[in-house]
Amino acid sequence: MSVRVAVVTGGNKGIGFATVKALCQQYDGNVYLTARDTTRGLNAVSDLKKQGLNPKFHQLDINDDDSVNTFRDYLRNTYGGLDVLVNNAAIAFKTNATESFGVQAEETIRVNYFSLRRVCTALYPLLRPHARVVHVSSSAGRLCNITGEALKQKIADPNLTEAELDKIMRDFVTAAKSGTHLQAGWSNSAYSVSKIGVSALAGIHQSMFNADPREDIAVNAVHPGYVDTDMTSHKGPLTPDEGAVAPVYCALLPENTEIKGKYIWYDKTLAEWKEREKNETYVQETIKKQKKQVTGGNKGIGFAAVKALCQQYDGNVYLTARDTTRGLNAVNELEKQGLNPKFHQLDVNDDDSVNTFRDYLRNTYGGLDVLVNNAAIFKADATEPFGVQAEETIRVNYFSLRRVCTALYPLLRPHARVVHVSSSAGRLCYITSEALKQKLTDPNLTETELDKLMRDFVDAAKSGTHLQAGWPKEAYAGLAAYITSKIGVSALAGIHQSMFNADPREDIAVNAVHPGYVDTDMTSHTGRLTPDEGAVAPVYCALLPENTEIKGKYIWHDKTLSEWKYIIDGQTGLC
Repeated sequence: MSVRVAVVTGGNKGIGFATVKALCQQYDGNVYLTARDTTRGLNAVSDLKKQGLNPKFHQLDINDDDSVNTFRDYLRNTYGGLDVLVNNAAIAFKTNATESFGVQAEETIRVNYFSLRRVCTALYPLLRPHARVVHVSSSAGRLCNITGEALKQKIADPNLTEAELDKIMRDFVTAAKSGTHLQAGWSNSAYSVSKIGVSALAGIHQSMFNADPREDIAVNAVHPGYVDTDMTSHKGPLTPDEGAVAPVYCALLPENTEIKGKYIWYDKTLAEWKEREKNETYVQETIKKQKKQVTGGNKGIGFAAVKALCQQYDGNVYLTARDTTRGLNAVNELEKQGLNPKFHQLDVNDDDSVNTFRDYLRNTYGGLDVLVNNAAIFKADATEPFGVQAEETIRVNYFSLRRVCTALYPLLRPHARVVHVSSSAGRLCYITSEALKQKLTDPNLTETELDKLMRDFVDAAKSGTHLQAGWPKEAYAGLAAYITSKIGVSALAGIHQSMFNADPREDIAVNAVHPGYVDTDMTSHTGRLTPDEGAVAPVYCALLPENTEIKGKYIWHDKTLSEWKYIIDGQTGLC
């Protein structure tokens, strides 16, 4: 009996490395870790051998014909065939890349799509009956991420061929170079287009093998999840081992499986790349771990933001908290660190408390220069009826923030900075109604109209009709109130910025931020980021220089500009 062989491209780190590790543990055969750089590949093999595993290594540069053909010949001469192929190698340009979009598009499509095609063309003749092929795609690799209906129809055509898909990919590159890709209905993300091509290839390749005399060859595409790797700048909440779950699942599908030509979500469920079927669920998973907690300045991200401002801001910094004792204790802790914050009691839910603080600021300083709206709540495993949960969450997270802004905005001086602490949950991808999305993204939306939308959600929650009304989909039903409140907060940043753009006080900037998944009481200390790391984006926005162009934006926890109005894929930051 011949030795079974599995190959993973791009195996020296991240998801590829974790896939090799899992296959070494679960696969009855030789597992090849391949990498373009021999030294890095051998170092990765050495790391796995220290764990008691025994991977093989072969150099493979998927972009080079000679390298691919050399590897093909090696496999054929050594084993006579191939049983598992995991096409993992890929690239993604960073959001701050300086290359022109045309250059980025050409390189991304070349590596992620055509080099995968090169590997398949070379190695497919070696596949034995019952072989398994896995194309590592992405949540970006779905047709919902492009706008052109004609393009969608072409790519989704069940009779689409490799040659026709190749042409579509080249057409995108040509359009990107001429700057007409958006008008042509493409995405503004080359990575997304490349992964749409990868998703489509799985179906095309499966159709080819369905007509092949070698029986039961299965080709599937997978979205591995939003993983903590170099490619995601370590933003992802999933570990590489968790990101390898779906690829390994597809690599080890049993004989005569019915899972062929499919698109698999990272939790091993079947999804649909041709439609807006599923969204990233890491937000749902992490929010579920949270407990009820009001975050002011006395702990967590708020406390860390006060500390950082005391260190970096040239002025008085006020730590506010609903509970005076806890607030004063927090101030005392910072004073022990050689810092000098001020304290004032502030309950964002109480008009008298807010107005008292407003009057104090006006009488003492005559104005205000920085406002960080951080306080919020979330209830996990709550027993109250959902209508009650919705009313309370919207009241605190949205309307109490509005209360603070209404009271303190008249005090803002020229060049003031306002930060609304939102969340990765505060994005429109979590609601289903196109009518609601259009209302929320209307550039002329007013505070009053947004207030009404928030009240409409509460009314729908109380009557049990919020899902039918298009608010957060059923998969997020238990999180709908938190999601909706944070979408409201994200939307407020744009509305408030529009107000200040027409205000005689010059250069006031309002931005919303996602602080990241932070190790605080609110996350039951399951967050990957420290509170100090969670304060990075809020403090960055609080200290933006004069005449900044960053106004009315949505900022990711690493200080990069993002977009709350669209689905944000873990690897691209774009819809």
